[in-house]
This record gives sequence, structure tokens and C-alpha cells, in this order.
Amino acid sequence: MKIFNCDKIQYKVLRALYQIAPFNLRGDLKERKVSPQPGTLSCLIISNKISLLEDLLSDLSRQNLSKDHFETIIVFDQQGDGIGKLIESYRPYLDIQLYQTTKPVRLLSDLRNTSVFLSKGEFLLFLDDDTRIFQEDFLQSALGFFNESHCDVLIPQANSLYGVVSAHYDFLDKFSFTNRCSFYRRKTLEDMGGFLKGLQTYEDTELSIRLMVKEWKIIQAEELNYFHPPLYFDSMRKPLAIGQTISQLRGHYSIPVWILAYGNALRFLPYGLWPGQRFRQWFKISLGVLLYPFTGKFYYY
Repeated sequence: MKIFNCDKIQYKVLRALYQIAPFNLRGDLKERKVSPQPGTLSCLIISNKISLLEDLLSDLSRQNLSKDHFETIIVFDQQGDGIGKLIESYRPYLDIQLYQTTKPVRLLSDLRNTSVFLSKGEFLLFLDDDTRIFQEDFLQSALGFFNESHCDVLIPQANSLYGVVSAHYDFLDKFSFTNRCSFYRRKTLEDMGGFLKGLQTYEDTELSIRLMVKEWKIIQAEELNYFHPPLYFDSMRKPLAIGQTISQLRGHYSIPVWILAYGNALRFLPYGLWPGQRFRQWFKISLGVLLYPFTGKFYYY
């Protein structure tokens, strides 16, 4: 366990630019009047694929933390009868709640805010439906970290779900901000106003920018490990969707801070000159950010 370094040069520059040109740091989370249950955890999952969700629910059902101490909130962004049957099959093992959208929203920031509003835990764990958790003490240990360190955010260590491409997570920061698997103290997230509405993707990275301005206490826990499929773009749709989000942030951030965020999102462009699949994948992200303003389209991936 180690404290996240908020004094890196990019974060110092970010805070300096914010002091020069401040902007509203609050997101668009709807205020909840009900007090959270002390010491409890809410696992918040956004999904539209039943097959992936079943594996994750199986992992959660094997946690050694009593189901009286954690709940599982499923926000299912798709229509279909199968999801109800799946949820019912796990009720004996999990305190589980299903919210199904009337039609696909496909805006991750809005869906994340909905999951927070529906939950009642003092601590929150954001999960993607293709995340896997094999440590049976994962949730219990995370609550222990919060109690010991009094941190605001807890970031577990990422691992590739497929061993043949495990180098993917060696290439990037294993403790990057991502809602594939990240813990938050509810009060911290509510003080930040949750996520900005209307963002299809990149909502976790956007939140981290506002967290860095506020200098919340963030812990990186190498003792906690989760697994996730490696990043792979079989088209330019998601990279362009990321570019779309970066363009949207121009309406939220002050101009100097937005320029910094935009420049940071372009940092992978040089990788287009390097051989290797992993470099080409990350090059696509920056390429999508660069090209999106010329498309004039709204992208769903």
C-alpha cells in the first residue's frame, strides 16, 4: 500500500492553472436524502451483457465479507428478460438490486451517477461487467484499507485477464484511474458531485482531474488485484468517442485546464511510429482525440 503521488509535475501544473483560471469542480450527481449505512460497501456495476455479468456476480458471491455488509447494484443498460432471471438466481447469495433502463442510455457518466444514487453504502466500488475478482477477501481487505489509512480513494492493481498479453498492464500504470475497478468513500464522491453528465466514456479519467485539483488522499493497494481483458480497439469508434468526451470538456473546464487535458490525451501520438500491437492500440486513442473535431458526429461505440 502506498499513497498516490499528487506532486508530480503534471498535477502541480494542473493546480496552478486552476488557480489562474478556476471552474466549477462539481459534477451532476443527484442529491440523495437517505444517510448511508456506516461501514457498508456498495458494488456498482454498469452492464449490457448478461454473459459477462454472470462471471462477475459469481466472483462477488464467493467473497468472505458477509452479504449484510455489502450490496450489489446492477444498472443494466439494455432490454431483455434474461437479466431478471440472472438476478433472481443470485438473490440467495447477494444483496442485489437491479435497475434496468427503459431504452439504452449509453452514457457511462449518467449510468454511474444513477448507480450511486440507488446505493446506500458508506463506500463505493465501481466495476465493469467484464472485470474479474479472484481474491475472496478482496472486499473485506478494501474496507480494512479505508479504516487504516482514512483515504478517500482506493485503487487496486490491474492485471490482464489473458496471460498471453499480460504485458499490456506492464506497459501502462497499473494503478491508473479507471472505473473498471476503483473504490471511493461516498462522502468524497458526493462532495465532488459525482460525474459530469452526458459523457459516453472517459468519465473516470475526467473525475480524476477534478480529484487532483482538490488533492484528496488516494491509496494504491498492490495487495488488491483485479483482472480485466486487455485493451484492444478493433475499430476507431471508441477512440473517437474518447475524442468526443475531450471536446465536451471544453464546455466544463476553463480554457487553460482544457488545453492541458487535451495535450495529455495526445501523448500517445508518437507511438504510431513504433512497432508492436500494444503501441498501435494506444496510438489509436490519441488519433481519435485528434481526428474527432473533424468528424462532426456523435459516436456510440
